[in-house]
Amino acid sequence: MKIGFIMVLLMLFCFCGKPGIESPTSPINLNHALSLVDSIKVDDERLHFIYIYADAPDYRPVVADQEGISCVDDVGRFMEVLETEICQYGRKDLLSVADGMTRFLLYMSRDDGLWYNFIHADGEINKTYRTSTAEFQWWAVRGLRGLAAAYMILQKYPVDQMLERRVAERLHSMDAHLDSILTNYPVKIETDLGPRPTWLIRNAPDINSELLLVLTKLHGRGDFDYEDEIRKIADGLVEYQYDNAESPLNGMYFCWQNVWHDWGNNQSTALLKVYQITKNEKYLNSVRRWADNFVSFFISSEFPWDITLSTDGSYSMNQFPQIAYGIHSIYGGMKLLFDITGEETYLAKAEKVFSWFSGNNPANTPMYDPSTGRCYDGINTPAEVNFNSGAESTIECLLAIQKRGRF
Repeated sequence: MKIGFIMVLLMLFCFCGKPGIESPTSPINLNHALSLVDSIKVDDERLHFIYIYADAPDYRPVVADQEGISCVDDVGRFMEVLETEICQYGRKDLLSVADGMTRFLLYMSRDDGLWYNFIHADGEINKTYRTSTAEFQWWAVRGLRGLAAAYMILQKYPVDQMLERRVAERLHSMDAHLDSILTNYPVKIETDLGPRPTWLIRNAPDINSELLLVLTKLHGRGDFDYEDEIRKIADGLVEYQYDNAESPLNGMYFCWQNVWHDWGNNQSTALLKVYQITKNEKYLNSVRRWADNFVSFFISSEFPWDITLSTDGSYSMNQFPQIAYGIHSIYGGMKLLFDITGEETYLAKAEKVFSWFSGNNPANTPMYDPSTGRCYDGINTPAEVNFNSGAESTIECLLAIQKRGRF
């Protein structure tokens, strides 16, 4: 089977693409990311992965003793980078990496839809670390993001039908978990900040925003039909939006309970993806309110880390650290809102958010080096930049640049 796969790849190199027509040039530098990619053979399968950490000044991979060498969190998101490079920019040389990472994600997940997160250097799954036990939460959703990307790649380049079937089956393993939690729809519970939906996974809007990225990507392809699930989860995210026209936080999407935080806040992008499918204006209007109010506050406040809201409407805010994950989340929503509406004010705000990467930040330091492809791990204070460049920071920055189309 593996020999056959390699032969098909060779045929793709030889025959895919029309003479005289060149693929567009990718805006990202993958050198650093690919320097963190390695592989291991487990059960006669070659699994590709990306190391979690890479520290300055030599940027060689660093192994975390308690966690492992790699994780579903990072491999899942890197698959989205590969999806764009392969499907949009014709990088067929990356197909073998995508194949190995797809097999990594299948290895780290179970038939019952639960996922582990970390893997050790010997190929053993870390099943005991607190963020690696078999569950359906953050790492499961990011793994599903990776498998959804794999499915899209395999649809465009059907080099391995057996692998494609395995991917589709594993994606469908989430269905039982969706059915279980969505039976609560439309029940709400009263909280200090008003009624809250009971039908979101883990009662966590941030996790569910990334789950929607999976469902909206898959819906309408093959036998994937998630229209009902998409609508219900989107309704849940809207219920977690702060509504107070007198507050500078108006339109903010809570990520967890009464907290907004600058990582994993993909509600804006997710709701816009839902709008593109359903054409329901309430999702578009929700994101408009977020963009018109909260994003303006976010920019003027110089990209805060998190915000905690009290019942009396007062709030506390932590400015640091600042990381690429959060900046990409805000930028992605603003850029897609501009793409949908064509309104220049949204593009202007998107560009201000993106400029964090090029040095418009509290440290006045460029956070991405286009000559190496490194994105630095964060800003700790105006005087302290974390110049390490691990997988998450690099991946999130590359995803933002891909959406922008240039650095």
